[in-house]
Amino acid sequence: MDRDTIYLKSHYLYGEDFQYRKGILVIEDGIIKGFTGEHVRDPLCHRGVVIPPLINAHTHIGDNIIKDIGINKTLDELVKPPNGLKHRFLRSCSEEELIEGMLDGLEDLKDMGITYFCDFREGGLKGVNLLREAYSIFRRRYNWEFPYPLILGRPTTSGREELKREIEEILKVADGIGLSGCNEYSDEELKTIRKLDYKIFSIHANEHRGSIEYSKKVYGMSEIERIVNLKLQPTFIIHATYTTPYEGELLREEGIPVVVCPRANASFNVGLPDIHNLMDKGVLIGLGTDNFMANSPSILKEMDFIYKLYHIDPREILRFSTINNSRILGLEGVGLIEEGYRGIFTFIRDCPSIRYSRNIVASIITRCEKGDIVIYGGEDDKGSS
Repeated sequence: MDRDTIYLKSHYLYGEDFQYRKGILVIEDGIIKGFTGEHVRDPLCHRGVVIPPLINAHTHIGDNIIKDIGINKTLDELVKPPNGLKHRFLRSCSEEELIEGMLDGLEDLKDMGITYFCDFREGGLKGVNLLREAYSIFRRRYNWEFPYPLILGRPTTSGREELKREIEEILKVADGIGLSGCNEYSDEELKTIRKLDYKIFSIHANEHRGSIEYSKKVYGMSEIERIVNLKLQPTFIIHATYTTPYEGELLREEGIPVVVCPRANASFNVGLPDIHNLMDKGVLIGLGTDNFMANSPSILKEMDFIYKLYHIDPREILRFSTINNSRILGLEGVGLIEEGYRGIFTFIRDCPSIRYSRNIVASIITRCEKGDIVIYGGEDDKGSS
């Protein structure tokens, strides 16, 4: 769809309330201009439903090469740096193996309708460059830019000057910094990391009871309280599996969004986030899928899981993975089908999952799966459906 003006005829989830509308959408120079009532000759047609672009706000795509290792291990045994089972296995993989695993992960994300994803890359500068290389190969292979990675690098060193030098190098090629957690760093190191200027800074926090207990024992406060106390002002935090009403108030007051990953929390048997508490406190909530080794990167499955556990309004759940994720990641003009937004969409085919639906948003988030997605523009373009 590379014409200057595109006329797209379909059904849509339009606006922030996802109004179900049928019509011809006008897109000029990549920007949505709204619907037209004029007769249009030979518009592009999609016979399913066009929805806002699905965004995955938290992944670890490098783990794709080690799917389902360490079943029934504790979270610390699996992923705690530097010697968790995951880290030991990844160190044994060649760069070629890691890139091939990431390519498979990118294809998986594409087939699930993900347009952007935010990846936490371990391994310092080298880790960032491996994903950049994998994405470059992916674009050449499919002649397609989505899913587009926002890459957060992670330093490998410690100590004030060493951290500063390494982060400055990482930020030349990455979109920001994504830390495993506060407990791996001293107050001085965290302040040093945060003083540098970058687009995104994110950190895992309050993921499981053990990390909170350690933080309270060593620093006298939880990880969320410590983040606020040190004035780190992260762009967003990950998980917040255990968050008290008081911590929810802190997050709202400080304007710190939370990206929840409940399927990963369940996979690691660490509990589930109190999403209702976060919503009641007015915290901006996004959605991610976390480690490829434990989860598929399907936001559709994540939304279904949330609905069945929490029974939140389906429209609110869809907001988590579209407009909320876009706002959290700073994606300007992305996340809704509305006038002034970019013409970036996820396409649902005309399929049994949505046919005869009496609540189209609920049907999409609870029934649609990988095979219900249509990809337009890449090598596997299947044409109108």
